[in-house]
Amino acid sequence: MNSESMTPSQSPKISKLLTNISFFNNNSDDNTRNKNVINDINDTSFSFTKVDYNQNLKKKSKSFEENLSNYIVNAKKNMDSKRHLWQNTITSNKGEITKLQEEIKLFEKIHKEFIKSLENEKKELLKIQMEITNLKLDESSKNEGIIVLKKRIEKVEGDIKQQREVIEVKRALLETQLSQNLPELSIFTNKLALTMDRVQDDMINFTFTCIYDNNSSRSCCFTIDVGKTKYKVIECNPMLEELDELVSQLNTSRDFFSFLKKMRQGFRKYAKADT
Repeated sequence: MNSESMTPSQSPKISKLLTNISFFNNNSDDNTRNKNVINDINDTSFSFTKVDYNQNLKKKSKSFEENLSNYIVNAKKNMDSKRHLWQNTITSNKGEITKLQEEIKLFEKIHKEFIKSLENEKKELLKIQMEITNLKLDESSKNEGIIVLKKRIEKVEGDIKQQREVIEVKRALLETQLSQNLPELSIFTNKLALTMDRVQDDMINFTFTCIYDNNSSRSCCFTIDVGKTKYKVIECNPMLEELDELVSQLNTSRDFFSFLKKMRQGFRKYAKADT
């Protein structure tokens, strides 16, 4: 080993000491011993016991060896302590790493569930939006239908109103005509042996007596509807063959009293034929 290179166990003081020892032994007669001393000093084992020099140097060498030994022991203890600390730190870090890895896995699981939940919510939102759109379309269609129905209702109400007005006009005309006919009817009641009874609204029953010569109480009658534009005989007893013709003449002439006279004449003709 080169004496000029410094080993891990050497220091500047050691190098200086080696130089002094070499100078001292150069003045000695025994060159072989000088070489052995230098070789022993340069040896990494630092076996100074093989060197033969004065007692003071031995004490210093012994003190140096003790200090070096203590340094090595302390260094080993320090290294062992650091190694144990490092191992404990590694063990603790492993635990922390394992815990963090578990937390990461848990977070990833939660994140996946959150993404899945978010996608489901997006689907639900799209579904709700579609339903809202359909409802708006239905509402718009219903509104259009309501508008159409309102127009139809307004039209029907207008038609009903017109029909009511027409009916009211006809009713007024009939009432006017009836008011004009009633006085004359009351006159003919006694002369024609005629009685009138209201059967239903707008229906009048006329009953004639003194038709049959052999039985003056025997009656002939008919029921007529006066509530419509055209008169209509609902019932006639006995039935006259010329009834349809008489009703047609009445609707044409609107002469109700002539119609009553002709009905009595028809009943008289029937009575004579019957006897």
